[in-house]
Amino acid sequence: MKALEINKKTECKIEMIAECINSIIRGWINYFGKYNAVTIKYSLDCVERRIVKWAMRKFKRFRGHRRRAEIWLSEVRKRKPSLFAHCKYRNRNVVTS
Repeated sequence: MKALEINKKTECKIEMIAECINSIIRGWINYFGKYNAVTIKYSLDCVERRIVKWAMRKFKRFRGHRRRAEIWLSEVRKRKPSLFAHCKYRNRNVVTS
């Protein structure tokens, strides 16, 4: 996830970011979900932090306001629950947040 540097791709829309990372996240969910379901929570939290960092760099209103960016991301998840693969996974209540 770190090598993708999604937080630096400010020219991309959120749909493009989702398209880029969804296959990786699905692979993590399939692998860790079977063998070590507890550690997937930390991996998905890392993905969340990267997306929040992306939003903070993309939109001026979120610069220096991590909490506002987190709220915005939660609103995006409510509007488009199928946008990110890990949102579907968290909505199944398999991972406790």
